[in-house]
Amino acid sequence: MIQNLADNLLDQALSLAVSDIHLIPVEDEYRILFRIHGQLQNFTTMPFDVGERLLAHLKYRGFMDISETRKPQSGSFQTELHSQLVSVRLATIPNFRFIESMVIRVFSENDMQPFQQSTVFKQISSSILSHVRNKSGLLLFSGSTGSGKTSSMYSLAHSLSLWSPLQIITIEDPVERPVSTFLQVQVNEKAGLDYADIIRATLRHDPDILIVGEIRDGHTAKMVIRSALTGHLVLSTVHADSSYGVLARLVELGVDREEIRQCLLGVTYQQLEKLYCPFCADYCHALCNHFSKKRTALYEFLDKEHIHNFFKTMKEATPSNTIIEQRKKGVLYGFFSPQ
Repeated sequence: MIQNLADNLLDQALSLAVSDIHLIPVEDEYRILFRIHGQLQNFTTMPFDVGERLLAHLKYRGFMDISETRKPQSGSFQTELHSQLVSVRLATIPNFRFIESMVIRVFSENDMQPFQQSTVFKQISSSILSHVRNKSGLLLFSGSTGSGKTSSMYSLAHSLSLWSPLQIITIEDPVERPVSTFLQVQVNEKAGLDYADIIRATLRHDPDILIVGEIRDGHTAKMVIRSALTGHLVLSTVHADSSYGVLARLVELGVDREEIRQCLLGVTYQQLEKLYCPFCADYCHALCNHFSKKRTALYEFLDKEHIHNFFKTMKEATPSNTIIEQRKKGVLYGFFSPQ
């Protein structure tokens, strides 16, 4: 039965700590690949007709148009496996023959770890927490695609809520991972709801923390700045290639420099680094189970002082803990491979 096949696939993914399942059509079969700790691994294959039925079943569960195979689609659903609530996000894209491939992202609510434990250098994560606790303003996250920016924002907000009850509202396109303790709103441009419109509406909903998935344009950037200036803690992401690149990007989007100086609590640029396994040395496989944690986040943090000095002198002062320095320190401590 196709439903059992889908549930077994999700069950396997959950047990192996898989972040993404790839269903790829290849000639007369579908290849199934798992992304485990950032590495893509072959898992199995299935006959082409079974793969097509599996895709159709998952699209149905994700409230997607089963008959549409010419356009990319996205959807999501939740299911319970072994008494765990699992969130599943689906994305399809057709090839030139209009045969669809699918990527399935799997989340479990149990996966969320305290922000302090997201990095091996806990003094840096604790410093970031102290800069935003009981404060209003804007904290920006940046990093490459797949570096864990959204997970960091969620983890940070969740950690702050452990000290006292907080109204946490997220605005995303789409919602990355459902969290029962957050009020999550999804952008719907077809219905005329973009980031800026939803931000305006949520400010009347008395949020303590507002998470905005991404600052994409000048209008959204100005609404985020305005929210931070009116007494809310706002967390968001900006695409840039460095921590100082985030500041340049905000200026490029038309945000006033004085407003940036007033509201910006800090900028975090992050990367994920593979942890060293002393049992496997440099031949550690993605399925190695010597340690439950395979990767750690490295945070390069610009505080208010660095931001003010940058706009005063237009020179990039080196942060106290750069990612390069953390890597070197991590090699000495045995966290990372020397190669």
